[in-house]
Amino acid sequence: MSVNVQQEVFDGFGMMVDEDIVELAKDGDIVAQEYLINKYKNFVRAKARSYFLIGADREDIIQEGMIGLYKAIRDFRCDKLSSFRAFAELCITRQIITAIKTATRQKHIPLNSYVSLNKPIYDEDSDRTLLDVISGSKIID
Repeated sequence: MSVNVQQEVFDGFGMMVDEDIVELAKDGDIVAQEYLINKYKNFVRAKARSYFLIGADREDIIQEGMIGLYKAIRDFRCDKLSSFRAFAELCITRQIITAIKTATRQKHIPLNSYVSLNKPIYDEDSDRTLLDVISGSKIID
C-alpha cells in the first residue's frame, strides 16, 4: 500500500474515537489495527524511555511496549469505564515491567553477566580469544 493511499485510509479513522477503532480491529480489520499501532507508536516510545533492561537495547524495551499495545487492542472492553488510552498505558507499562522482572530474575544472572568466548583477551586488537586459550590447553589428570 502506498503512503498516500494508506494516509487516505487512515484519515477515515481520524473522525472516530479510539474505542470504535479498537472494536473494528478486534473484528479483524487489519487497517484499523495498523492505524492504532501507528497512532500509539510514539506513546510507547515515550513510556519505554524511562526503563532500562539489562543486556538489551532501547529497541527491545520499545518492542515489549508494542506487545503491550497489541494486548491492549486485543483485550480492551468498551463496557468498562476506562478509556482505551488509559487501558493501553496500563498494558504497555505492565508488559515492560514484566519483561524487566523476567530478565533480572536470579536464574538469568549467568545470561546477564556472561563473557563471550570470542572476545579478545587483552584488548580489541588482540588476536587471541578465550576460546583459543581453552582449546589450546590440555587437561592433565
